[in-house]
Amino acid sequence: MKKNEIRFRCFGKACRIAIGDNNGGSADLLALCQAELARLEAKFSTHLPDSIPSQINQSSGTGSCTPLDAEARSLFHFVDALWEESEHIFDPTTRIISGCYDSSGKLIASQGHLEQVLKLVGWRNLEISAEGAYLTSAGTLIDLNNCVRPYALDSLRKILLKHGVQNALIEMDQDVVTIGKQLDGANWLVGVRIPQGSSAAIIRLKLNHRGFALRGDFEQITLHNGERFGRALSPVDGQAIAGLLSVIVIADNCLTACSVASIARLKTEAVGIQWLESLGLPWMAVDRQLNCHGPLAAKG
Repeated sequence: MKKNEIRFRCFGKACRIAIGDNNGGSADLLALCQAELARLEAKFSTHLPDSIPSQINQSSGTGSCTPLDAEARSLFHFVDALWEESEHIFDPTTRIISGCYDSSGKLIASQGHLEQVLKLVGWRNLEISAEGAYLTSAGTLIDLNNCVRPYALDSLRKILLKHGVQNALIEMDQDVVTIGKQLDGANWLVGVRIPQGSSAAIIRLKLNHRGFALRGDFEQITLHNGERFGRALSPVDGQAIAGLLSVIVIADNCLTACSVASIARLKTEAVGIQWLESLGLPWMAVDRQLNCHGPLAAKG
């Protein structure tokens, strides 16, 4: 018995799929998983011109609908639920604001230009009807990649479970999902960087038959008046959100972990921590003073 794995790029991110091979069929399953990811990338990646989000973006302001099948409608419904739960701060149209900042997170656009850009921001500008979806304002852009990636990982997990796989790990960038343990009985482990003094340390979290998501990066911040801010930008004023710098969540599936981590990161620090505590999931968060919170922080 052996473990087979492949590494490649999808949705612009590094991807790895490892399957415990106890029946000699893992090569075919790896190919099946890679084909499914290619399908989802072609359908939903903002970076590909023929994808559904790209078609919607290209037709923004024209009133022309892009048809949606059941899978696409389900994904848009999920994004809409995140938008509502976050009180409209989680907004896939904020990508356009990032052009107003340089690579260090410093505002390079004038206040007037930023205000003009903000007029194009708003998930509420997306209309969905029986015919399909369209953006009401010309220049508004949607980017669903951060939501599609965890959905894609959960989709692969379902495929592997359907084929009787008992040991597998699927990861893409900051999202991971597993089936069972490793083939030899060892735990699946996910390495996570955490602040430690003036540098960083790595802790390893056990992830057996669960989903994992990390949102934010305490090592990529912007400083304003001596205070640390993450790179998440508010759709209201275009400024950096004074919330948690990074959030890690473990849940039964990757999409749930992603949802919780994404929303918690966009709340104020105290509210975000209180909300995470109320959910009863394993989590860890890094605040703007580089303190770690949550039950997973004790693992370090």
